[in-house]
Amino acid sequence: MFGQPKGRKLPHPPKAKNKLIYGVVVAILMLVALFSARIKSQMIQNLRQSDADFQVHVIDVGQGDSILVCADGHAMLVDSGEAASGGKVAEYLDALGIKEIDYAVASHFHADHIGGFSRAIEGRKVGTILEPECPEALIPTSVAFETYLEAVEKSGAAYQTAKPGDTFSLGNAQITVVAPGVMDEENLNNDSLVMRITYQHTSCLLTGDMESSEESWLLEQGTDLQADFLKVAHHGSANGSGEALLSAVKPSFAAISCARENDYGHPAASTLDRLAQVTNEVYVTADSGTVVYLYDHETGHKWVLTEKQEETP
Repeated sequence: MFGQPKGRKLPHPPKAKNKLIYGVVVAILMLVALFSARIKSQMIQNLRQSDADFQVHVIDVGQGDSILVCADGHAMLVDSGEAASGGKVAEYLDALGIKEIDYAVASHFHADHIGGFSRAIEGRKVGTILEPECPEALIPTSVAFETYLEAVEKSGAAYQTAKPGDTFSLGNAQITVVAPGVMDEENLNNDSLVMRITYQHTSCLLTGDMESSEESWLLEQGTDLQADFLKVAHHGSANGSGEALLSAVKPSFAAISCARENDYGHPAASTLDRLAQVTNEVYVTADSGTVVYLYDHETGHKWVLTEKQEETP
């Protein structure tokens, strides 16, 4: 029989004390949320007032990727994080007033890159969906992939498989697909779509989850990979961003997208060490929140804004 044992009185819970502790915890959480919202609001305001014609936003989606590229009023969304991040990406786009997306790009088909597209592009006009080629053996059967396919179909956007050598325009920005060139039948990360984007006198490299074998192929092609801004591959894991690649890219700024205290040890200490050899401007979303690279072609000024700190020249 459930209930209080005979002859024994259960202690009365310290209700007043519990309520006080609960109240303090709630108050602290509310202050943290308010402070975080204020910081983000300030960053959005700074971005809206910025003279930067070209912007690359590494949106903080936790353990995943979502990158927004803006050029002359045009927008490209590369990846969308996990399904739970789709709403956050949508809110971010709304805050910037982005109602049309020229290109929605899936770097590859892992859930932490395509899971949020359903929410992120819902209600927006999408011009073209870009995807890499994917080996048949690695085509996912996950719920995330099925949801992604439904979102693509519902968007009514044109569809294109992007291959090395393909070029696209985004305002005055030029986008060149540089990888993947050889399909990896065993590792979807090495089938990541890699794009180099140039705008006037600046450039950036978006790398998906590219690992060492795709890096090696890319370097063998002799393609110009120099970039002022590098979106570091595979959340800063140890099996990417090798010395040869970083020497070819020579980034002034680099951003890593990952969650704090994630299960994968991202970013790896070895990767951070290699990055430190080429730049002292490395930003991790787990620490800095959303990271934005900006370029003003009239002044030539290149700088970074983050959620949690002021402008970095």
